[in-house]
Amino acid sequence: MTKRFTRAIAATLAVAAASLGVMLGSAAPASAGTLDSYTITKTSNTVNGGCTVKATVTYYPGSDTAHFQTTVTSPYWFAACRVNTNLYVKGRSTQWNSAVHFAMACAVTDPSCASTQTWVGDYYGRTPSLTAYVDSVNDGLEAAGLPRDYTRKKAVEGIDIAFTNAS
Repeated sequence: MTKRFTRAIAATLAVAAASLGVMLGSAAPASAGTLDSYTITKTSNTVNGGCTVKATVTYYPGSDTAHFQTTVTSPYWFAACRVNTNLYVKGRSTQWNSAVHFAMACAVTDPSCASTQTWVGDYYGRTPSLTAYVDSVNDGLEAAGLPRDYTRKKAVEGIDIAFTNAS
């Protein structure tokens, strides 16, 4: 009776975990959840109607830390470009919003600052929903009598960035 009950709980947790994109005790692809950091670079020339933006972001899932470097160029004689670089941390079946990095460049004719500027920033602990997800998976593992060994590093499979207009 106890074996049957234990197997039923294990099967239920395995189905629930699989629906969340988690593998209990089975092999994942070699690249899934094995990297200490993820880096992405993107360029756009359509932000604010024609500003050029290039950003490189490195995300460290183990410490939930992101390093941004965003370069913005304003082609406008009398208008500045203001841009947000938005980081998205991707898992197998979901995506978590993370840090948002502001950058700007002044108008070409503005004597107070350059029309091309690079902004650098480090952000810590900006993916709380990922942390909550990892905690919930570990709660399920613990309830099944398994070790709490699921980490942010295991959950993360990639990152993406997108640019939005900033005010």
